[in-house]
Amino acid sequence: MARATIVGSEVVLALSTGEKFWGFHKNPRAKIEDIVKIEPVENFWKFSGWRGVRAPGTGIPGTVGLGTWRKMGSKSFAAVYKKEPGYKITFKNGEFEAWLFSSPELPSDLEKLVN
Repeated sequence: MARATIVGSEVVLALSTGEKFWGFHKNPRAKIEDIVKIEPVENFWKFSGWRGVRAPGTGIPGTVGLGTWRKMGSKSFAAVYKKEPGYKITFKNGEFEAWLFSSPELPSDLEKLVN
């Protein structure tokens, strides 16, 4: 399961070996100052903030979503599973507009940024 961690002045979405393989991506990284908001999500499969076409990545609706989701002018990275809760981190700059990932908790340094 992906875990958001802080490494120096960056936030890193640490992926397992399987997530890297099936998501076709290394650990996404972004500067902490580029975080716009962090919001909890109860069920990603009903979450309206997740739109676009998976390319590249692996997806089985309602079960797993790993990889890059693209829509006009932006892209997001997802590592979501079944109906597990998680978080959406939105960025103002960087490779991805947002990260969506299943996780029971955030590190305390990021928890204070939850909107």
